[in-house]
Amino acid sequence: MKVKLLFGLLFLFTRSLSAKEGMWLPFLLEKMNEKEMKSMGLKITAKDIYDVNKGSLKDAVVIFGGGCTGEVISEQGLVLTNHHCGYGTVQGLSSLQNNYLLQGFWAKNRDEELPCPGLTVTFIARIDDVSAKVKAGIDEAMNETERNKKVLSNIELIEKEAEKSTGLSAQVKSFYYDNEYYLFLMEKYTDIRLVGFPPNGVGKFGGDTDNWAWPRHTGDFGLFRIYANRQNKPALYAKDNIPYKPKKSFTINIKGVKENDFSMVYGFPGSTAEYLTSDGVAEIMNVLDPARIKLREIRLSIMDEAMRSSEQIFIQYASKQSRIANYYKKWKGELLGLKINNAIHKKRREEALFQKWVTADESRSRQYSNLVEAIAKNYAEHKNAILLNEYINEAIWASELLKKGSIYGRMLSAIDTIKSIDSLKQYAKEMQSFYTSISLPTDRKISQKLFEMYAKDISADDLIDDAHIQEIYEKSFLSSLEKFNQLIQVEQKEDIKTLIKQDAAYKTFSYYDSLQKANLVFLKQSVLQLNRLYSKYLVALREYNKGKQFYPDANSTLRLTYGKVEGVVPQDGMIYTYFTTLDGAVRKHNENSTEFTLPTKLLQLYETKDYGQYAIQHKGQTTVPLAFLASNHTTGGNSGSPVLNAKGELVGTNFDRIWEGTMSDILFDPNLCRNITLDIRYTLFIIEKFGGAKWIIDELNIVK
Repeated sequence: MKVKLLFGLLFLFTRSLSAKEGMWLPFLLEKMNEKEMKSMGLKITAKDIYDVNKGSLKDAVVIFGGGCTGEVISEQGLVLTNHHCGYGTVQGLSSLQNNYLLQGFWAKNRDEELPCPGLTVTFIARIDDVSAKVKAGIDEAMNETERNKKVLSNIELIEKEAEKSTGLSAQVKSFYYDNEYYLFLMEKYTDIRLVGFPPNGVGKFGGDTDNWAWPRHTGDFGLFRIYANRQNKPALYAKDNIPYKPKKSFTINIKGVKENDFSMVYGFPGSTAEYLTSDGVAEIMNVLDPARIKLREIRLSIMDEAMRSSEQIFIQYASKQSRIANYYKKWKGELLGLKINNAIHKKRREEALFQKWVTADESRSRQYSNLVEAIAKNYAEHKNAILLNEYINEAIWASELLKKGSIYGRMLSAIDTIKSIDSLKQYAKEMQSFYTSISLPTDRKISQKLFEMYAKDISADDLIDDAHIQEIYEKSFLSSLEKFNQLIQVEQKEDIKTLIKQDAAYKTFSYYDSLQKANLVFLKQSVLQLNRLYSKYLVALREYNKGKQFYPDANSTLRLTYGKVEGVVPQDGMIYTYFTTLDGAVRKHNENSTEFTLPTKLLQLYETKDYGQYAIQHKGQTTVPLAFLASNHTTGGNSGSPVLNAKGELVGTNFDRIWEGTMSDILFDPNLCRNITLDIRYTLFIIEKFGGAKWIIDELNIVK
């Protein structure tokens, strides 16, 4: 009985620590993972993956923009990432005359590559453990505010010293709920140019319908190039900058993958919460996700209708709609997966067994006996506050015009220090840019509906009625560029201040901004307390599972995850095979659906079977492989990550997960969770045969 009980305890708490789960820190692979990876088929060493003394695979993996991953695929600084990662940038480069979202873009040579203002690419130079330095001077008697202040002070000092000594940017990140801290040294490049971008009919094929779904037929990729100065260092855009020379670029393997092949994903996963208690999971399932889904569903329905009515509105909202829809559908899938796994009950059962382990020892009882209970109490106390914060973010700030009321606060802060009213013209430029990216009638419809939901679900006392909405959208100085210019042309500073303070948009913005800030003061304290409780909980869990490897939750830092190429049985009577082809995309083609319309040229290539070296034989037919499934543990931020074979060669680009497995941010089920990869052969086929950009193919290192 004792042996069976012990096995049961270990199984429940290590269930999610199987070979296919985990987002591992690359500089610890040699110590923690290499042996297991080798047993699964890895053909290279941990040092080939991460090394600070010579070029390694880490030097070809980049943070693309603010929240995606990219990979360097040539000796001339060419970067491959997802179509949806570059979507906002390409939207900004598009116009009615050159709509690159609908038409695509393929530079014929480097001179035609388009500068991308504001886009950055960041490399990780090295990662160091600085836990002892961050915790220096920390006294257990300190309260949470004092402790946090000391930690932040230590981190600031560490970062400044690192930047001074290396010339690189530095960032210290917390791991395992503040039990460990690591320093990341980084180099950011700012001259990034667009090289190739397939049209929506390829890069967004399937739209929201296929998002988070399988089978998938989306050519989700984009090509950009990093430029540097003559010393290969970061530089602002200049025509005489030259392509960046990387320490390492990926070799591309077009032999392809087969089921059960070893695979890895190397990238920057954004955020996970794998060690939540049952109350933490319940908050997501019963409070947060339902609210987010309901509010975004309303917002998306209004956006979609407006985008169908006008190409101009389509350009204005394409990137916004994709961003909002992406997490809307993800949260729906997350709820489904958590329900399928009976996640709350499963966590409670684990906690009961954990509690038995705690109470079996007097020393453990003194340290951990009330830990789970204290965490539960914290969640109960902040339930209303966290729901209020979600509704302000998802309903009130869904009004872009109202949220832009923040400009008034900045103007009021600056107006007393400026020498001339002419200085306010800088705000007119900002507003001019704002008006080009918004349809005010669409924004008004969104606001009206979501303000009603806020009043219904949070506070009827805060109802913003039709008359108030009319005043904001028709009379506010923010309601048109003409009105805003009238405001900043007022000659007296005091008159401008008075007009701003009387403005309906300013008054409404100020009310909700103040409400949210006050609410966040309470939430911040709650989160600090909860973080300390979880910090202790992780110590207890690691003691409970002594000898087992724990990985830290994702926090937008460089990680490697590994598994194998494999399909899945998501539910009774349904089988997802591990790959799809161009044939499947053609079968989905529907010229009456904007989501499923393939470009004419791609259909012609299909008819002539002009696939070049990327063709395969499948079921007696010549086709092109398109996407495949694997059991790598990924999340948001892994978009655009290189998917690698056992030799560390590039075989695809990660871009999604299956609908049924999106709960992997909270609870990883190795039998259900799969990442979706764009096969590199389809990417190269589109570049060469569809895009006509053979010159790009020629600079790649391709092997078979």
